[in-house]
Amino acid sequence: MSVVTIARRYAEALADVATSKNQVDQIDSELRVFAEMMKTSPELHDTFANPIVSQTDKQKVLEALVQRTKTGQFTANLLRTMLTHHRVQHVAVVYEQFRQEINRRKGLVAAEVTTASAVGDAERAKMSRTLQQLTGSQVEITYKTDTSLIGGVVTRIGSVVYDGSVRTQLQEIKGRLKRGETGA
Repeated sequence: MSVVTIARRYAEALADVATSKNQVDQIDSELRVFAEMMKTSPELHDTFANPIVSQTDKQKVLEALVQRTKTGQFTANLLRTMLTHHRVQHVAVVYEQFRQEINRRKGLVAAEVTTASAVGDAERAKMSRTLQQLTGSQVEITYKTDTSLIGGVVTRIGSVVYDGSVRTQLQEIKGRLKRGETGA
């Protein structure tokens, strides 16, 4: 079974608890902290992923992290369960699946918009309206900049990418010229 499939099961169960206990924001914040720790600390990730490190030592490390971050009961229980099943190193994937599940339940679609330069408020509002019309849902947009785009916009909604960047258009023209095609 894939990591994403397993992570989705954990995420759905946690979303059920978070929703029923009205602690979605708290659990989201706590889980994000652990996901970031796992992403930014290769040593921590490797400690939990390494079969040579004893389960007792892993449990001590996890409990120390739970205490230091003042993690709530439900998030701590999830992490302990993941530890028991040798999956704590995948907490970042569980967090991503949790965010998707919570957004789905709220009727939100997450989108990532990348532009060559910072986008002003008017452009953000226009993009938000356009993406809401495109998806038929409320859209939660994360904005990023990438100067290599030269201009235009690259939008990712789930696994679908809409690439309207100047860089991509120039690459397409270059490819057509190499193949000897005439443009329309």
